[in-house]
Order: sequence, then C-alpha cells, then structure tokens
Amino acid sequence: MKYKPSLLIIGNSNVGKSSITRLLLPNPRKFKGKAGKQPGSTLMIKSIEFPQMPYKIVDLPGFGYMKSPSRRREEHLKKQLIIHIEKHHSEYFLGLVVLNITRIEDELIKYHIQNTTTIPLTIELIQFLREYGLPLLVILNKIDKVSVFDRKRIISSMINTIYDYGIHLNQVDEEKNKDQSLVPFLEFSALKKINLDILKRKINEHLQFGRS
Repeated sequence: MKYKPSLLIIGNSNVGKSSITRLLLPNPRKFKGKAGKQPGSTLMIKSIEFPQMPYKIVDLPGFGYMKSPSRRREEHLKKQLIIHIEKHHSEYFLGLVVLNITRIEDELIKYHIQNTTTIPLTIELIQFLREYGLPLLVILNKIDKVSVFDRKRIISSMINTIYDYGIHLNQVDEEKNKDQSLVPFLEFSALKKINLDILKRKINEHLQFGRS
C-alpha cells in the first residue's frame, strides 16, 4: 500500500472540525463524521482517506475538550493525545488547529487575563505541537457569526494574548520571510465556505513541501 502523509485536524468540540473535514474530501457523503473518536476512556485513532486523495486526515480532540468529563478521564485523554503526537508527529505534514472565533475570547480572558496562573488550553495545545516542529495553521472558524468590527477586535486581542507566550500569529501569506517562529492563521467559515480556496492551497503547499 502506498504511503500517504497525514493532515492533523485538532480542536475543541463544536468548532467545526467535521465540517472542515467534509469540505476537504472528494466524496463528503461517505464521511460519517466523528471518525477519530469512540465513547470511552481510550482514544481510538482512525484516519480518513479516499483513493483519489493524496493525504489522510486525522481528526483529534484537543486538550480538555470532552463534555462534562471527570478529572481523571480528562487527564487520561490528554495523556493519550500526548502519546499519540509523540509517536506519530513525523507522519503529519501539517496541523490545523481549529478555533471557534465566537468562543476564543472568553477562553483567553478566563485563563490569562483574569487568572495569570493558568494557561489557555488553546495556547497550551499550540505550544505542545510546535515542540515537535509540526507546521501549523490556525483556523479561525465561524467568522460569519460575528461582525467585521468584533472580528477585528477578537483577532487583535488573540494575537496580543498569544504573543505573551512567545507565539507570533500572522495572517496567512503575511509570514515575513517564512519565519519559522510565526504561526499563520486563516479567517474561515465552513458554513459559507469563506477562504476555502486559500485553505486548500495552503494544504497543498505544505504537502508538496513535505515531499520535496
């Protein structure tokens, strides 16, 4: 069987990971969704692939992203995710960190501004993935749900907050000299397919770069 590199899609529940996955598939009707997870305390990884697609997609939950989990179960899932990334990070040519733009501001306020002793889970996740040299693209999904004014305010706040942790976020295609210290982000709407062409182009660029 011919080897195919993998595209990692990771993020909180209800951020639109399944919707984004469908947009990338040649035959979305055959995708049932939630393919990478099963109920229980063990993380079951199942890649999504089609013969005509040059890469596989792996949809993982993020840290602390289960609905009303017990603390022990949540920590167990987090450990499973860490083990998976440690073991398989070299198989991924790109990681899409999907965020819900309508909720990210609340997370940053609660775990950074109001409580300086904690770290927002989103930032912890980005830091963890970057430790393994995995190229990342932050997807700010659901931009159709906020006004242009609020979108600019939320993004500005997000950039400034994440910068406090040494992470430099830049708009896609504005990465200065392709600086590896920068993490590009893309304003996106899975519902309206806003910037889907840019997402597909960036995926293809990373896929080709990974093969060279």
